[in-house]
Amino acid sequence: MRATLYKHLTENCKSVRNWLQPHRPVADTPKPYGVLEMGEETPALSNRKGLFQDVSVWLYFEPASYVPVDEAVAEVKRMLHNVVLTTADGRRFMLEWVQTLRDYYDPDLQAIGKRIDFRIPRGG
Repeated sequence: MRATLYKHLTENCKSVRNWLQPHRPVADTPKPYGVLEMGEETPALSNRKGLFQDVSVWLYFEPASYVPVDEAVAEVKRMLHNVVLTTADGRRFMLEWVQTLRDYYDPDLQAIGKRIDFRIPRGG
């Protein structure tokens, strides 16, 4: 799933062209860039065989206006929410938008940004 998400974002996202693995960016990494983080698997309470895979998309921009950040958030949500993607081996999955977190400034990365959380419903 990770490879499919990176491919989809890299090939289709216009506002953020550079997508990195978690913990790769440093302060001098050219901005804007995005980071895709695969999170926890949690049980689906209404389905004892089902679970959810958490996915977070982090967007980083030069410290300035948040308008381009907001535009990138809207684009990523359109690209991922309720969109069916297919892995290289033919497995299909869909992401659901969960939340978009508040504006933040990361002093270590010298960047402003936002985090967008999604989840992938998966069978047991």
